[in-house]
Amino acid sequence: MLASDPRKVGVEEEFHLIDRKTRRLTTRAPELLARLPDGVFVDELQQCVVEVNSGVYADLDGLRTDLERHRRVLIDAAEGLGIGVAAAGSMPLALPAEMHVTGTQRYRRMLADYQVLAREQLICGTQVHVDLPDRDEAVQVAHRVAPLMPVLLALSASSPFRSDGADTGYASARTLLWLRWPSTGPAAPVSSAAEYGTLIDDLVASGVISDPGMAYFDVRPSVKLPTLELRVCDSCPRLDTVVLVAALFRALVEREVEGLRAGTKGVEVVPTLTRAALWRAARSGLEEELVDVTVPQARPAAELVGDFVNSLRPQLEETGDWDTVVELSAEATAHGSSAARQRQALGRRGRLTDVVDLLLAETAGRSEHLPEVESPPAPRELGPRSTGAGRTRRYWSARFWDRGDTADMTWTESTELDEKKLIEWRRDLHAHPELSFEERRTTGVVRAHLVGLGLAPVLMPGGTGLWCDLGPDTGECIALRADLDALPIAETTGLPFESRVPGVSHACGHDAHTTMLMGAASVLTKYPPPSRVRLIFQPGEETTPGGSVDTIAAGALDGVSKIFALHCDPNLEVGKLATRTGPITSSNDSVTVRLWSAGGHTARPHLTGDLIHAAAVLVTGLSSVLDRRIDARTATVLTWGKVAAGQVANSVPESGELVGTLRSASRETWASLEPLVTDTICHLLAPYNVRYELSYLQGVPPVVNDPDCTADLREAIESVVGFDHLAEAHQSSGGEDFAWYLEKVPGAMARLGVWDGIGTRQELHQPGFNLDERAMIHGVRTLVALTRLEDQSG
Repeated sequence: MLASDPRKVGVEEEFHLIDRKTRRLTTRAPELLARLPDGVFVDELQQCVVEVNSGVYADLDGLRTDLERHRRVLIDAAEGLGIGVAAAGSMPLALPAEMHVTGTQRYRRMLADYQVLAREQLICGTQVHVDLPDRDEAVQVAHRVAPLMPVLLALSASSPFRSDGADTGYASARTLLWLRWPSTGPAAPVSSAAEYGTLIDDLVASGVISDPGMAYFDVRPSVKLPTLELRVCDSCPRLDTVVLVAALFRALVEREVEGLRAGTKGVEVVPTLTRAALWRAARSGLEEELVDVTVPQARPAAELVGDFVNSLRPQLEETGDWDTVVELSAEATAHGSSAARQRQALGRRGRLTDVVDLLLAETAGRSEHLPEVESPPAPRELGPRSTGAGRTRRYWSARFWDRGDTADMTWTESTELDEKKLIEWRRDLHAHPELSFEERRTTGVVRAHLVGLGLAPVLMPGGTGLWCDLGPDTGECIALRADLDALPIAETTGLPFESRVPGVSHACGHDAHTTMLMGAASVLTKYPPPSRVRLIFQPGEETTPGGSVDTIAAGALDGVSKIFALHCDPNLEVGKLATRTGPITSSNDSVTVRLWSAGGHTARPHLTGDLIHAAAVLVTGLSSVLDRRIDARTATVLTWGKVAAGQVANSVPESGELVGTLRSASRETWASLEPLVTDTICHLLAPYNVRYELSYLQGVPPVVNDPDCTADLREAIESVVGFDHLAEAHQSSGGEDFAWYLEKVPGAMARLGVWDGIGTRQELHQPGFNLDERAMIHGVRTLVALTRLEDQSG
């Protein structure tokens, strides 16, 4: 085509929807789309994604204006709902268990057919369409351009992180997820439109794909439009990248159409090499070498991009795009890929929310200013779990400083507190355990310690539990929490400092929790923190709904902006700590059902309520209904611990009792369980002549770690034990009343390794539980390091 009549080009952009408060993906696409015009703004497989379709344009300026306008309309509509909009291949903050597939028939079938493959597609791409109405030409040109697609992928690479925040080591992790679909590949292995149609019909007939739209080749003839469609690219935060890719793809299509019509051969590359080059582009982005498939050999990305642009100069000059493409491609190679910019954003403060904010800003066409941080010393060599060379972090080395003229003093140089003192305190508390809300001696020990440090502790109204403040009032206050109570479990450790209280022991490590916070108090009084810190010693954690409820009611959380806690973990070795963004524990509710009916002889069950049969229906039926009414990814589990009814074989009993626990990893699911259980029990027992009484005790919600606070916690842990000893925590199915604090303020919990690495692991809440006391020094250091982080309000 001539410059006066260039091929038209259009773009489909997919955008992630972000909760502005948490910076996590949010499944509010249906609500947002209801506020937007039909046709241009459409749904996608996941309810956390919206697709935007541009118009078609012969000039790049018209395309850019259209894309800018539609982005602005989408962002403005989303802002009114508290939603942010981000264009990127993937986002680093999401709770996959809370994501939902769009409820159309097509997408529901995809979920049913592909299961985890459909659920894990929390990714977004950019598709470019170029006019090519001759379907035979479109099929053949797809083959000719496919080997050169890795360059366009590298330019667009914007998905370095998984949804849990882990760095994949790739520039485009989206590509790895996308290639799992059964119908992907560089281009369809056919040479005519008829053959292409037959291939698609065969794929649909085989049941492997459900419709022609699922032929997910990197380049394909469009299903509905007279175009050739590019599908290989990540979503691009910067509009410049979208325009650059669109211009290059149009020029490439034009060149190959000309070559096809002239009878000249295109680049002949075996599909295996094309796929290898695509993998390299996904791995490297613009920061390392790419594969030049024409040689083949590895070459610097900037060099290969430059040669690719130059090879298209005749076509770009015909359309008037040459100067624009030269400028945009030079900027792209100079500034690097979006993946690299995201890693730089994370490296400044270690906060994934900074990555999200960067993507939100770039998508909206703004520049995002990231707070300045001090430059660290040369980082130590990172181990095999490192996720980024040159990762900028703040290193504290558990350093505590005096506000006076005293030189900096490290923990190991300080004479204020040593491990022997910590062990002495812990063993005293261990030998004198007290049950929930009976912790008067423990409270007295802690109070005397704090008063001896010159602090002014506030006693809780019930006489158990206390808190105190230290450090200057700067308008920000972080809280550190420990729990005081023990369990009604007889200890069997045989230790010299074994519990002296019959039937009561510290089988959950609360003696260590209290000791570590006492140790932190000692350090912080000698080396005051830069801002206000509140130490909370809480009673009654082992109760339902938990002593934190009373602690909050007493005012211990007033004025607090963030809260942190550590919990002993016998499945981690000493020297390791673990945390995670999002849920780290589960909810914990109690279900008790009492049944009554007419009893009688088992020879005449029709004259009775047959209570045991009704109980059996309830035991199996309630679990089955919950399994089908609740998303399995929420890990909601009902477990019966007591089923009691009857005395003898030939007598139908008149009463019975079922007792169980109901746990969930999802806070939203937890909030909905009681009415669902109540309604289900009513329907299950309706056919039987049985009366019942339901006692539903809502316990604690899951502990859901805030992203920013988790970043703070990771940084503190890394400064104490090093990056290689910071682990990703698994979500526990146990409950923790620390969750109630997080209903009020942001916070995070970490697990402290207490296993010595040699002996048999003793689980929590077991008579033989003991911990390696060397772990406590790491806990104290981590708590103190949390008070030293800059910009607590950030």
